Amino acid sequence: MKKWLSCMFLLIVCSIICKIVSGQNKQNYIDKFWNLPGNDLKTLPGGNYKSLTTIYDDHMLNNRDVTFRDERLLTMRGTETIYEMPVYRTREEWEKKKEYLKTHILVCAGLWPMPDKNPLNIKYYHKIEHKDYIVETVTIETYPGFFLAGNIYRPKGKGPFPAILSPHGHFDYGRLNNDFINSIPGRCINFARQGYVIFTYDMVGYNDTKQASHTFANDSISTLYGINLLGLQLRNSIRALDFLRGLPEVDTSRIGITGASGGGTQAYMLTAVDNRFKVAAPVNMVSNNMQGGGLCENAPGLRVNTFNVEIAAMIAPKPLLLVSDTHDWTYNTRNTIVPMIKRVYNLYNKEGNLINEHFDYRHNYNKASREAVYKWFGKWLLNETNESELLEKPFVADSDKYLLAFMNKRNSNRNKTFEQLPSSEYHDLPNKLDEKGLKDLLKNIYVNQLDEYWPKNKESLKVFRSIYGTAINHLLEASKPDAVECKIMKRVKGTDFIATQLLISIKDKNNWIPCILYQPLSGANSTVIVTSDEGKAYWVPEGNSEPGSLIKKLLDQKCNILAPDLFKQGEHVLQDSTMTRRNENSEFFTTFNLTDRQEQAQDILTIIKAIEETNDLSHNIDLCAVGNTGLTGLLVAAVTHDLGKIILDENHFNPMTDQNMLKLEIPGIMRIGGLKTILALASNQHLLIYNSSPSLISDKLDNLIKLEGNKDHFLISNANMSEDKIINFLKK
Repeated sequence: MKKWLSCMFLLIVCSIICKIVSGQNKQNYIDKFWNLPGNDLKTLPGGNYKSLTTIYDDHMLNNRDVTFRDERLLTMRGTETIYEMPVYRTREEWEKKKEYLKTHILVCAGLWPMPDKNPLNIKYYHKIEHKDYIVETVTIETYPGFFLAGNIYRPKGKGPFPAILSPHGHFDYGRLNNDFINSIPGRCINFARQGYVIFTYDMVGYNDTKQASHTFANDSISTLYGINLLGLQLRNSIRALDFLRGLPEVDTSRIGITGASGGGTQAYMLTAVDNRFKVAAPVNMVSNNMQGGGLCENAPGLRVNTFNVEIAAMIAPKPLLLVSDTHDWTYNTRNTIVPMIKRVYNLYNKEGNLINEHFDYRHNYNKASREAVYKWFGKWLLNETNESELLEKPFVADSDKYLLAFMNKRNSNRNKTFEQLPSSEYHDLPNKLDEKGLKDLLKNIYVNQLDEYWPKNKESLKVFRSIYGTAINHLLEASKPDAVECKIMKRVKGTDFIATQLLISIKDKNNWIPCILYQPLSGANSTVIVTSDEGKAYWVPEGNSEPGSLIKKLLDQKCNILAPDLFKQGEHVLQDSTMTRRNENSEFFTTFNLTDRQEQAQDILTIIKAIEETNDLSHNIDLCAVGNTGLTGLLVAAVTHDLGKIILDENHFNPMTDQNMLKLEIPGIMRIGGLKTILALASNQHLLIYNSSPSLISDKLDNLIKLEGNKDHFLISNANMSEDKIINFLKK
């Protein structure tokens, strides 16, 4: 009897558990989708012009209700925004983000694909032999005709020696700066005495590296071509590392990097994209509340979805020392930054490879900071456990005239080039390459790269799509989200359709997109997203209670139609006088924020995800984009294959002028070839472009479409397109 009761009890418990699990599974299934209410036509009010064009009612507007207003209009990321570190639960999750960020930095820096490495053409100038170390002045060619100058400090002997790369930061005299706050010669001399080869080199515009100034490429056309100061300096640092590793006395398995302030930025940017370092020590820079205020620290797109702490963490699990001080933005490193980065080191079980040394000084790389770095590098590169051997010893910096290659004396003006300086300031010039010539050189490199990668067969087509498809994904910075949420506001009926007012957002982002969804009463076998410059109101004639003829014709063809107000269209704006913190004219805006065009592309991808997430709409999704949104649709076509048929109005846009291409609002788009490359990446889509510029059509594109085997489905027409032809294309 007891056994029988026990069995019954177990059966009941199992039954209850099964019901709970079943209920949870059902709930999870329901939560995954957004569902439209049932279609009870008797209870639905009739539609009118207002209900087909607006979602926010007078009460919401009058009371400035921002419940569903887009967070992107209310906030803005920037240099001094306070950032939080994302949570990475597994090493694999972090490694995936790390690989993404590495590529992202290179794309934003204009270094993707990486230009070929030209010969360094190393040239030595002065050589000074001291009792226990040697100093030489050297230049290397980081691009053909562009020279980077620096000083190499080395111990006497043949080695092999560990080596250190030493970018200098925004101190008055760059690599020659020698005062209580920061002595670059001081740290280089002491490192050399301790047994390292150390190379310290100029920032662009400092000392001998004046073919370009420290305001290089601060203009819209350079931005369009992906040319920026951060990218030039990152290229210089990569080539400086190549030079250092190429010295016969250097042990390439033992290389470190250290720099302060802007030199700290260079240090962690380089370790993020180059894996050839063993240890790093960025000094007084890594922070979650200040991301760097100079051109050489900011490039368009760079920190749209990241910040310096996450970038600095990319060196993990390798040893990392963060030096901080009380009187700048690193004041709370021990309580904020270290815990953030330590979570990454924990994923590798290497918590001991991350430490912080904090001092009560102003922004610096002074003796105390230097000795902290000596100890850290001594541990990892010299295997030196006696810290007293690594204390700084008195030093005397060499005369400037023996440390300079071209200049007669140190000059703190970083914003003037050789061309702008009086000839009395220098005794030699590397060549006649100036800022304009350097920009032209870079543009020519990019054109040649595109020609080299342009598909010639099926195999090279895969490579092209991998390289340039990756680039546009990072430049556009828009992707289909993992999850969305939808809010149904109101439903109305028309003669042969139901219209639903709804808002769509990436889950938990509060970037609400107002939409009108039209559904035929007889059911649908496809869903068409329709976009226009005026938003959803464009599709309804003024004062009418029925949508316009194109929507009606699509309804007759059994299509669902979703008409959104993309970012900054229609109701997707703030009420008059409502405060907004979004200021597109702020310095480095595009470093941290997407442009309007990028946001609109993201909205289309978010809508695609929303359609896929409901069982109430057909997942055969098409796109019809008119006016200026046709260009947005073309960008989307280059980054997604979730659309069936795509019909785009190019509005006679002429991509042959830089001024026109600026209207695309995609920094770096000309770095990868502009619309020529976008069309190539979309060449396997079922796509029709009308009202096109004749310049869109080329033999190269035709050959690529043939290579794709897509000649019948990729069509470009200079003519306008009637509604009937649009319908025929979408439904044939």
